[in-house]
Amino acid sequence: MCNAFVSVLGVITSIDWLEVMKALAAVATALIAYFALRNWQRQDKAKREAEFLDTMIEATHTFITEISKPTLLLEMAKIGIASHRPVEDNDDEADKAVKGAIAFIQKNGDRNAKRLLSALEAVEPSAINLKSLATRGQVFKFDDYAICQRAITLLIWQLDRIAAFTAIIGSSTWNWEHPEVQKSLNDVMAIEPDDIRKNLTDNNVVVLEFARDTYKRIYG
Repeated sequence: MCNAFVSVLGVITSIDWLEVMKALAAVATALIAYFALRNWQRQDKAKREAEFLDTMIEATHTFITEISKPTLLLEMAKIGIASHRPVEDNDDEADKAVKGAIAFIQKNGDRNAKRLLSALEAVEPSAINLKSLATRGQVFKFDDYAICQRAITLLIWQLDRIAAFTAIIGSSTWNWEHPEVQKSLNDVMAIEPDDIRKNLTDNNVVVLEFARDTYKRIYG
């Protein structure tokens, strides 16, 4: 037993403890650096995600603010169309609405279309920016991002609807007796400013709720 103890003691004393301590210190330093890097990466990712959400919210707000003008012009054009509906006529209400729309387009359509087109062109840059952001956001792989992306698509669709209305009322020389032309007219006549505003409000709420929930996940 004494010999065994002496042997063990000899092994212990033969170890270069300074080198062992240096090796352990190197390992500890590497571990600290590794965990510090992982923590920095998490913080950097959270920072980039939060910055994206901030940018998306701002872009959404800008788009909704700017589209208010063409929406108002659409509303004014719809009022003008309604004012041209025949008062005394044996046709049903749908036919009266079509006749009123045609009368308005032939008389005031070009002028109103130019005003609408100018307003639409002013909104186009913010629409392109918002659409681009919605696409770029896919790289973050956010939970439920498809819901947010669909809401942004519906927001931008309102601009397309107003553009379709503008194209029709600016076509004063079309053959309004043609079935396809009448179908296109009926389609754009169904576009209502209040429906557009409701769509903008509802989908803005979806974007904001998505951002709120994502902020919670980032910093929760």
